[in-house]
Amino acid sequence: MKQKKNFLLESTKNILAEEQKKTFLLDIGCGDGDYSQMASDLGFRTVAADIDEKRFRYKNKIEFRHCDVTKEMPFPDKYCDYVLFMEIVEHLRNPYTVMAEVNRILKDEGTLILSTPNILNLKSRFRFIFEGAYEYFREPPLDQAKNPKEIIFNLHLVPYRYHELEYLLSVAGFKVENIFTSVYEGFGYSVVSPLIMFQAWQKERRSLKKGGIDYRRINKILFSKELLFGRHLIIKAKKIKQ
Repeated sequence: MKQKKNFLLESTKNILAEEQKKTFLLDIGCGDGDYSQMASDLGFRTVAADIDEKRFRYKNKIEFRHCDVTKEMPFPDKYCDYVLFMEIVEHLRNPYTVMAEVNRILKDEGTLILSTPNILNLKSRFRFIFEGAYEYFREPPLDQAKNPKEIIFNLHLVPYRYHELEYLLSVAGFKVENIFTSVYEGFGYSVVSPLIMFQAWQKERRSLKKGGIDYRRINKILFSKELLFGRHLIIKAKKIKQ
């Protein structure tokens, strides 16, 4: 059986491959360890961390550390140069505390690469119109949690827009450097793009006229190809030197 291509893994690999210094990387919430192995293959000294050691498939190749991200992480201050935080933030009940911990264990001007499902792509927006739920957030968490087969920390709890993630990272001491995505999809929905862009332009004008928020900065991001058509939102951020 042909294995389904992991577009998010490939995109993350491309981002890391562009880094000039392949130094010390911590993969938090590593799961089966494929991202850890990829980083190691690129030349990073890699440590993998997760709450479930049974899933990890590279025990003989990569150092594994047990880590519950909802609690204080078992790493010293300024421990690593890079943190991978892939598809974790949407599961968190205490995101501000967790991201403060990520900041603590990163060296000054260290790099965080974080991903979450992109609920702002046009495909996801259309799903919300008809279902009242975004792509990847269709199941009600309360009912899903009652399923005895469900692993509680796998629940998708918070559908983040770029807006909230940018704020969360800023409060935690990070500055967004760039955004990426995994794979582009839903181009058929682009027929509504002119209408959405016109509405956004009208909102910009009304706000500026009243002396309110200048929406031009955020709208430039929201109308990027990555956010309109990307399946995942991948953010590369730097820890702000204190």
